[in-house]
Amino acid sequence: MLQSFPVEWEPHFATGIPSVDEQHQKLIAILNDLAATVEAGPTHKQLLDIVAQLADYAQYHFADEERIMEAMDYAEMDEHRLEHQTFINQIELFDLDAILATEGLAAEMLHYLKTWLCDHILGIDQRLGQAWARHHATGREAT
Repeated sequence: MLQSFPVEWEPHFATGIPSVDEQHQKLIAILNDLAATVEAGPTHKQLLDIVAQLADYAQYHFADEERIMEAMDYAEMDEHRLEHQTFINQIELFDLDAILATEGLAAEMLHYLKTWLCDHILGIDQRLGQAWARHHATGREAT
Protein backbone atom coordinates (compact mmCIF):
# COMPACT_ATOMS: atom_id res chain seq x y z
CA MET A 1 0.00 0.00 0.00
CA LEU A 2 1.11 3.57 -0.58
CA GLN A 3 2.97 5.17 2.28
CA SER A 4 0.55 6.62 4.86
CA PHE A 5 -2.38 4.57 3.53
CA PRO A 6 -4.78 3.30 4.54
CA VAL A 7 -5.98 6.19 6.67
CA GLU A 8 -7.53 4.86 9.86
CA TRP A 9 -10.43 6.53 11.65
CA GLU A 10 -9.14 7.76 15.00
CA PRO A 11 -11.24 8.78 18.01
CA HIS A 12 -9.78 12.30 17.92
CA PHE A 13 -11.38 12.78 14.48
CA ALA A 14 -14.84 12.71 16.10
CA THR A 15 -16.69 16.03 16.05
CA GLY A 16 -19.51 14.86 18.28
CA ILE A 17 -22.05 15.39 15.48
CA PRO A 18 -23.18 11.82 14.70
CA SER A 19 -24.10 12.33 11.04
CA VAL A 20 -20.91 14.28 10.34
CA ASP A 21 -18.71 11.67 12.00
CA GLU A 22 -20.38 8.89 10.01
CA GLN A 23 -19.89 10.83 6.79
CA HIS A 24 -16.24 11.52 7.64
CA GLN A 25 -15.70 7.79 8.07
CA LYS A 26 -17.24 7.20 4.63
CA LEU A 27 -15.00 9.89 3.07
CA ILE A 28 -11.95 8.21 4.60
CA ALA A 29 -13.12 4.84 3.25
CA ILE A 30 -13.49 6.30 -0.26
CA LEU A 31 -10.05 7.91 0.02
CA ASN A 32 -8.60 4.53 1.01
CA ASP A 33 -10.39 2.92 -1.96
CA LEU A 34 -8.85 5.58 -4.20
CA ALA A 35 -5.38 4.81 -2.83
CA ALA A 36 -5.90 1.07 -3.42
CA THR A 37 -7.13 1.78 -6.96
CA VAL A 38 -4.08 3.94 -7.69
CA GLU A 39 -1.75 1.28 -6.35
CA ALA A 40 -3.37 -1.37 -8.56
CA GLY A 41 -2.59 0.64 -11.71
CA PRO A 42 -6.03 1.82 -12.77
CA THR A 43 -7.42 2.54 -16.18
CA HIS A 44 -8.58 6.09 -16.85
CA LYS A 45 -12.19 5.03 -16.31
CA GLN A 46 -11.40 3.33 -12.98
CA LEU A 47 -9.60 6.42 -11.72
CA LEU A 48 -12.32 8.71 -13.03
CA ASP A 49 -15.03 6.63 -11.33
CA ILE A 50 -13.41 6.63 -7.88
CA VAL A 51 -12.45 10.33 -8.04
CA ALA A 52 -16.04 11.11 -9.08
CA GLN A 53 -17.33 9.01 -6.18
CA LEU A 54 -15.14 11.00 -3.78
CA ALA A 55 -16.27 14.33 -5.25
CA ASP A 56 -19.95 13.35 -5.23
CA TYR A 57 -19.87 12.12 -1.66
CA ALA A 58 -17.88 15.16 -0.52
CA GLN A 59 -20.52 17.44 -2.05
CA TYR A 60 -23.28 15.49 -0.29
CA HIS A 61 -21.38 15.70 3.00
CA PHE A 62 -20.58 19.40 2.61
CA ALA A 63 -24.24 20.20 1.90
CA ASP A 64 -25.21 18.36 5.09
CA GLU A 65 -22.61 20.23 7.15
CA GLU A 66 -23.78 23.51 5.66
CA ARG A 67 -27.41 22.73 6.60
CA ILE A 68 -26.24 22.12 10.18
CA MET A 69 -24.35 25.43 10.18
CA GLU A 70 -27.33 27.33 8.78
CA ALA A 71 -29.65 25.86 11.41
CA MET A 72 -27.28 27.10 14.13
CA ASP A 73 -26.59 30.47 12.48
CA TYR A 74 -22.93 29.44 12.76
CA ALA A 75 -20.51 32.38 12.85
CA GLU A 76 -17.78 30.60 10.83
CA MET A 77 -20.14 29.40 8.10
CA ASP A 78 -18.67 31.50 5.27
CA GLU A 79 -15.09 30.41 6.02
CA HIS A 80 -16.19 26.79 6.31
CA ARG A 81 -18.16 26.93 3.06
CA LEU A 82 -15.13 28.45 1.28
CA GLU A 83 -12.95 25.52 2.42
CA HIS A 84 -15.52 23.11 1.02
CA GLN A 85 -15.60 24.90 -2.33
CA THR A 86 -11.79 24.99 -2.49
CA PHE A 87 -11.67 21.20 -2.07
CA ILE A 88 -14.26 20.57 -4.78
CA ASN A 89 -12.51 23.02 -7.12
CA GLN A 90 -9.20 21.21 -6.62
CA ILE A 91 -10.73 17.82 -7.38
CA GLU A 92 -12.19 19.25 -10.60
CA LEU A 93 -8.72 20.52 -11.59
CA PHE A 94 -7.05 17.12 -11.35
CA ASP A 95 -5.77 16.07 -14.78
CA LEU A 96 -6.39 12.34 -14.59
CA ASP A 97 -4.57 11.63 -17.86
CA ALA A 98 -1.44 13.34 -16.53
CA ILE A 99 -1.82 11.59 -13.17
CA LEU A 100 -1.92 8.22 -14.91
CA ALA A 101 0.98 9.04 -17.24
CA THR A 102 3.37 10.78 -14.86
CA GLU A 103 5.16 8.94 -12.10
CA GLY A 104 4.57 10.54 -8.73
CA LEU A 105 1.48 12.60 -9.63
CA ALA A 106 -0.95 10.04 -8.22
CA ALA A 107 0.95 10.07 -4.93
CA GLU A 108 0.84 13.89 -4.92
CA MET A 109 -2.93 13.83 -5.52
CA LEU A 110 -3.44 11.33 -2.70
CA HIS A 111 -1.20 13.34 -0.37
CA TYR A 112 -3.23 16.49 -1.10
CA LEU A 113 -6.56 14.73 -0.54
CA LYS A 114 -5.44 13.04 2.68
CA THR A 115 -3.82 16.17 4.09
CA TRP A 116 -6.79 18.37 3.24
CA LEU A 117 -9.35 15.95 4.65
CA CYS A 118 -7.48 15.27 7.90
CA ASP A 119 -6.61 18.94 8.44
CA HIS A 120 -10.22 19.93 7.74
CA ILE A 121 -11.64 17.35 10.14
CA LEU A 122 -9.11 18.15 12.87
CA GLY A 123 -9.42 21.91 12.43
CA ILE A 124 -12.53 23.68 11.23
CA ASP A 125 -14.82 20.65 11.69
CA GLN A 126 -13.73 20.29 15.32
CA ARG A 127 -14.71 23.94 15.88
CA LEU A 128 -18.07 23.20 14.26
CA GLY A 129 -18.53 20.23 16.60
CA GLN A 130 -17.75 22.39 19.64
CA ALA A 131 -20.22 25.05 18.52
CA TRP A 132 -22.84 22.37 17.80
CA ALA A 133 -22.40 20.95 21.32
CA ARG A 134 -22.76 24.42 22.87
CA HIS A 135 -25.77 25.15 20.68
CA HIS A 136 -27.51 21.94 21.72
CA ALA A 137 -26.54 22.33 25.38
CA THR A 138 -27.91 25.86 25.65
CA GLY A 139 -30.51 25.90 22.91
CA ARG A 140 -29.07 29.24 21.80
CA GLU A 141 -27.15 30.54 18.84
CA ALA A 142 -23.66 29.06 18.52
CA THR A 143 -20.68 31.26 17.81
